[in-house]
Amino acid sequence: VKEKICFFPQPVYNVKNTCGRNAFMDMQHVLGRTWAAEGATALLPLYFLSEKDVILIDTGYAKLDRSGLTHLIDDNGLRLRGIICSHAHFDHTGNVRYLQQRYGCPAAIQLIEAGISVNPDSYRANYVALTYGKSRQLFLEECFTADIVIGAEDDHLDLCGARFGILQLPGHSAGHIGVVTPDGAAYVGDCLIDHDEIAAAKLPTSMFIARDLESKEHLRQLDAPAYIVAHKQVLTDRAAFDALIDENIAFIHVKEQELLDDLTDGMTFPEWIAAFCRRENIRTHNELKFSVVERNFSNFVAWLTDSGRVTVQREFCAKRYYHAESL
Repeated sequence: VKEKICFFPQPVYNVKNTCGRNAFMDMQHVLGRTWAAEGATALLPLYFLSEKDVILIDTGYAKLDRSGLTHLIDDNGLRLRGIICSHAHFDHTGNVRYLQQRYGCPAAIQLIEAGISVNPDSYRANYVALTYGKSRQLFLEECFTADIVIGAEDDHLDLCGARFGILQLPGHSAGHIGVVTPDGAAYVGDCLIDHDEIAAAKLPTSMFIARDLESKEHLRQLDAPAYIVAHKQVLTDRAAFDALIDENIAFIHVKEQELLDDLTDGMTFPEWIAAFCRRENIRTHNELKFSVVERNFSNFVAWLTDSGRVTVQREFCAKRYYHAESL
């Protein structure tokens, strides 16, 4: 019988940073040696190799989570032995380089995401609406060199004497993975988002929507005692997990129909996205936020085109979009 290990019976994780602002990073027990630190916007799983030695899965935002993570590790005398990254988005890899340098720990990430993470010019692959100069300005902090590269076909990773399962779940990003801790707790990263995130989202964040849908369906084959959704839920009930898969898939198809309803035949891309933003009341002037909107919209348009729902005609290098049934 496997012993149930509970390293932290006391809630000792609420801390303050040196700027006087709250840097709370509570911990919740998931299963056995698996815990989840509650970052600003995402859960960051930790697996305890021993009472003090830990593996961290994802690292949160640079600005929002760095102080909390540092206090969590230092104030509790933890020894960070390694980092596993689900994908190279700034809310997941914002502190990898900092933690590598501060604690001398290795970082592992999937092959495609490792290439993206190397410098701001390649990191721009996730934010193509930005200029190279803007990408260098915004994302230098998020860039790092991987110490361990996870292959695109790998189903496990041996790290510090422990074996972690690797779930290849591309779609949200090109090399997105999930991680199963040695306890069997399955971290699915951003392959799913929780109900509140769905309600608040304007569009799903998916680089390749067809693959993302396949990955979501693939999760139905996963049998785990606990499921960790990065944003921001822990589920132990299988029926609830299946319902969340259904809700995530339905959300994509709802948005599919809304975008088709926004399209008037002959619209250019700027006209179509403007119609979408008016309906969704997206008024941001923040360049990064709008680049995310533009990227997500562009990926949706590419999927609608690939699936034959929309056709494209080119006039003097300008694309005009039409409902497939109208031609």
